[in-house]
Amino acid sequence: MYLIGKKAEEIAAEFLEGKGYKIHFKNYRFGRFEIDLVCEYEDQIIVVEVKSLRSLNFKNPYEAVSKEKQHRIVKVADYLLNHCFPGQECRFDIVSIFLRKQEAKIEHITDAFVPEMNIS
Repeated sequence: MYLIGKKAEEIAAEFLEGKGYKIHFKNYRFGRFEIDLVCEYEDQIIVVEVKSLRSLNFKNPYEAVSKEKQHRIVKVADYLLNHCFPGQECRFDIVSIFLRKQEAKIEHITDAFVPEMNIS
């Protein structure tokens, strides 16, 4: 599964670069957590979760990214933005890659999720 995930991340990076996105980081880590791709597009930082899907049973690719996973992504993004891109706007996208033999079906969801605010 690791190789399939890496292949999906390569395909997603090429796909986004082809759309004019600048890739800043691949597999950016903070602690135990990781962001697959950190890009910039139209003066906005884009945090991208890449999902390699084995079946098309999901109605929407964002169903493959749990709330817990979203929370971890936001935690890493918060650190990243504060240390590397202070003051930059950020959005969270999902790129799903359905790999089958030699072809890939790619779906890019912009603004796939919004960080939940913890107000105490």
